Amino acid sequence: MEKVKVKRYVSGKRPDYAPMESSDEEDEEFKFVKKGVEAEPEVEPLEEDVSDPRLRRLLNRTSEDVEERLARHRQIVEPEVVVESSEDSDEGTWHPEREDSSEEEEEEEEVDDEEIERRRAMMRQRAMERKNEEMEVMEVEEEVKSGAESESESEYEEYTDSEDEAEPRLKPVFIRKKDRITVAEREAEELKQRELEAEAKRQAEERRRYTLKIVEEEAKKEFEENRRTLAALEALDTDGENEEEEYEAWKVRELKRIKRDREARETMEKEKAEIERFHNLTEEERRAELRNSGKVVTNKAQKGKYKFLQKYYHRGAFFMNEEEDVYKRDFSAPTLEDHFNKTILPKVMQVKNFGRSGRTKYTHLVDQDTTSFDSAWAQESAQNSKFFKQKAAGVRDVFDRPTVKKRKT
Repeated sequence: MEKVKVKRYVSGKRPDYAPMESSDEEDEEFKFVKKGVEAEPEVEPLEEDVSDPRLRRLLNRTSEDVEERLARHRQIVEPEVVVESSEDSDEGTWHPEREDSSEEEEEEEEVDDEEIERRRAMMRQRAMERKNEEMEVMEVEEEVKSGAESESESEYEEYTDSEDEAEPRLKPVFIRKKDRITVAEREAEELKQRELEAEAKRQAEERRRYTLKIVEEEAKKEFEENRRTLAALEALDTDGENEEEEYEAWKVRELKRIKRDREARETMEKEKAEIERFHNLTEEERRAELRNSGKVVTNKAQKGKYKFLQKYYHRGAFFMNEEEDVYKRDFSAPTLEDHFNKTILPKVMQVKNFGRSGRTKYTHLVDQDTTSFDSAWAQESAQNSKFFKQKAAGVRDVFDRPTVKKRKT
């Protein structure tokens, strides 16, 4: 079997079967012929042998000249001139049939000209009449407008039909009942607007008076302050004082200030030196020094004895760096309800905040054993003993130093 190669069509590219150059004559004679196949000669049947009229018509068409057929189909119909003057058409030629009709045409042209003139005159007359009517309508409208302006608002007149026809009529527009504004409502609205304007003017006047009053008070205060300042300056008189005594007093104050500043500087330097020395000590030397020196407590107060169920108050930890007598008072003294003797109360009432939602369950936890021996934690089992020895905090036999690394168990 022979292999057939199919070639793809590419837009804008010449096919293989098309010639390189072509003309109109070659286009008509060119026929598409498959490559490798020779065109077989066509056998044209004779017209006498053809009995079918359609086939005979087709044969006649193929035998017809191609140029004539194309010329016939491409014939362009040009516009024809209906009336031509004798000078433009066929100059120098004699037409005997047109000589008789020339006189008739001239008469018809004269009749047509008269008809055109008559029509033009009628159109001019109609235009003049229309213009006069428009002028009359405009005069009537001006008279109606001037009459309406001269009349007062309270007077009403009945217009005639002619006046109604002259004036433009407006299209009636429906207005809902709630949107309609009557004369009474319009007057009430105007009255309300006037009242609002009067109220706004009154408020503006009040604000202006209040502003003037404030400005006047401020001016009085400033004037009084200036007067007191001038009086104080006038009362200041240093002429009678002894300048030598004043100088000696100033010298003493200055020396005390210098001494105070020097002592503060020396104290700060001593503290820095002590901190530096303490940082340079080893761990054993530091512990020994702290053990020998002891802790310095300022504002140390003696601890008093508390009564039965007495409430405890802490004296606080602020402002304790300096010795003050107020911080050395006895803070264990009873106050308020602690003055009463609560030992005489019944046993059920000997609790804190009795009768309230925050009351305590026991009087003291010292005489109460809250250990639950029935709980699962108190059972002696292999699992519990392993947990207490290895996992539980504070009950293991060996204490290891905390570290970030995870130890292997």
